[in-house]
Amino acid sequence: MNNIIIPLDFSLTSFNAAHYAADMFRGREDVTLVLYHYYRHGEDISTAENYLNSLRAELIASHLPIKTELESGDKFIECLSAFAFSQRAFMIVMGINANQPRSRLFFGSQCLQMTEQEICPVLIVPEKATFKKIDHALVTSELKFVQENPCLLAIKKILAYFKPTLHILNVDPKHYIFLAEKYRGEKKKMEELMADFKPTFYFMNLFDFNDSVLTFAADKQIDMIIISPKYHDFFGKLFKTQHTKKLLHHSNVPVLAVHE
Repeated sequence: MNNIIIPLDFSLTSFNAAHYAADMFRGREDVTLVLYHYYRHGEDISTAENYLNSLRAELIASHLPIKTELESGDKFIECLSAFAFSQRAFMIVMGINANQPRSRLFFGSQCLQMTEQEICPVLIVPEKATFKKIDHALVTSELKFVQENPCLLAIKKILAYFKPTLHILNVDPKHYIFLAEKYRGEKKKMEELMADFKPTFYFMNLFDFNDSVLTFAADKQIDMIIISPKYHDFFGKLFKTQHTKKLLHHSNVPVLAVHE
């Protein structure tokens, strides 16, 4: 059984992520949704239970088994990571709104920290995103050390589950009319490794990575952007530029962080 963990701080953003996940996995016989709430000292647990049970009732139309989990501890990220590990989670789905007050658990930096834990894939759902389909997936790649990149195995697992049309994008301002030899070699390796998904490759020579991805995603009607934080410097820049806020908060395209 694939456990999909949805952390909830009972903000509208986290509720939206729960509905997104329920629609995303609707009717899957191999999926269980786990509504997870980390509570702080002094919080009214009965109120939290009421919220979880109410949300569970709302999501029942997804025809998925739904569990609830209340947990307390010293640190949210550590507790969620340990719980996800114990459940052998297939994915964590988190809503994000960097403009929320820091009293909320899921302001931007917390979501970033979760993507760095290397427990399981983490899907970051923009606050206004609504699930429609996953027909087109975008994998961003630096096309370096392709054969040595274990994240590709995890990405292939996700792709095999949803079976979207695969687009692979490389952004480098040094691209000119002809692709450099080093990229041609890595492209060939990637083609061989991802052959089951018949990928189409794209090369953009723009200077801003975030703007390039956002533009490409809109142009190709991408439904999910997949990135490997450990092997790409993009996530190291998350929440530090206006371009990143534009990518995550002004687009309906969720970002999936995948580790090995």
